[in-house]
Amino acid sequence: MKSPLDIFFKLGEKVTKGDPDRQADFVYYMVWILFIAFFWLFAYNAYDLFVNKNLSAATWTLVGFAICGIQYFSLKGMYDQKKMKQKAFIKAEEAEVESVDEMMKEFTSDEREVKK
Repeated sequence: MKSPLDIFFKLGEKVTKGDPDRQADFVYYMVWILFIAFFWLFAYNAYDLFVNKNLSAATWTLVGFAICGIQYFSLKGMYDQKKMKQKAFIKAEEAEVESVDEMMKEFTSDEREVKK
C-alpha cells in the first residue's frame, strides 16, 4: 500500500506529465493564484483598517502587503524567464540546423586537408 505522501506527490506528475515546461507553467499560474489571494487579503484588511478604524487589521494588512511584494517579484522573474525561453526557442527555430551526418562530413574533410 502506498503512503499518502507518495500519492500526493504523484499528483504533480499526473498534472505535468513529467514535462519541465508544463511544470514551470503550472507553478507560474499557482503563484498568480497566491498573489491574487494575498492581494485580496491586503486590500480587505487595509479597507477595514482605514475605513472602519479597526487596528487589529493592521497586522494582516502588513502581512498581506509583504507577501504580495514577494509574490510580485517572483512573478516578474518567472515572466522574464518565460519570455527569454520563448525568444531562445524562436531563434533556435530560425537557425539553420545541420544534420549530424553533414557535420561529421565537415570534420572528416577538414582532417583530410590537414594531413595533406
